[in-house]
Amino acid sequence: MGKEIIEKQSFDSLIEFDELKAISGLDSEKFLGKPHFKTKVASLVSSINYIEKINPYSGYNFGILQIEEKLRNETLRNIIYELAKAIDANSDLEVKRLKVKYGDTKEFAVAKKFLDKKCKEIWNIFDNRKTKLELPKKAMKTLGISNQPSLDFLFEDCLNYFEKENSTTTVEVIKSVLNNVNSDYTLDDILKYLKTKHEKKVFEYNIHTASFLAKSLNFDRSKLDAIGINKNQMATVFKTLSISEKFRFIIGYCLKFKK
Repeated sequence: MGKEIIEKQSFDSLIEFDELKAISGLDSEKFLGKPHFKTKVASLVSSINYIEKINPYSGYNFGILQIEEKLRNETLRNIIYELAKAIDANSDLEVKRLKVKYGDTKEFAVAKKFLDKKCKEIWNIFDNRKTKLELPKKAMKTLGISNQPSLDFLFEDCLNYFEKENSTTTVEVIKSVLNNVNSDYTLDDILKYLKTKHEKKVFEYNIHTASFLAKSLNFDRSKLDAIGINKNQMATVFKTLSISEKFRFIIGYCLKFKK
């Protein structure tokens, strides 16, 4: 029996409950008792096999599960599976070949969206903060997908709600992202995001966020102005600083800014 036939049978076969437990990492009580859980899989292909084995008619309710993507379309299923194999192998050449073959089809766009979501789920950067993941980044980049959550996903709620509550949440999220070994975001990325958000909708940072960003930028006034931290806020921040920090403030915010 050919390799492709074997793989196709694996892709379409039904799952035994013991195998389901092995893939999900859950015992029967936890599985039956919780409507939402994380699959513990090491690759995109195994993640897709998991979905298909639980429910070959995806898109319908199956017990406690609801699969959003409707994978009954055979062409879509094949494209997803072929792309998943190429990404798992980190083969940018194979991804390029598949883009040429299927790129003009409507199913390809759906497959790309589906795999982007799957990458974020199975290689979740917040499930692995300290241990560096071996990721097929070359292939993912070629397809235009990523396991990295968007900056909007990370910060939009913080800026819209928690800043008004004078919460430290925004600061904690920034620290978490920057200290995460699997995060590709830098402080510059976050600053560019904040600048863009402030240009679209003016909002005021609370004292915790303003102070953290000011210190992170070594009180560089031009950079602080760019992300929307104004003089009145900096006057408030100044009162909270230590003597050594006030000295840095005078150099970075006052003297250095003068032409």
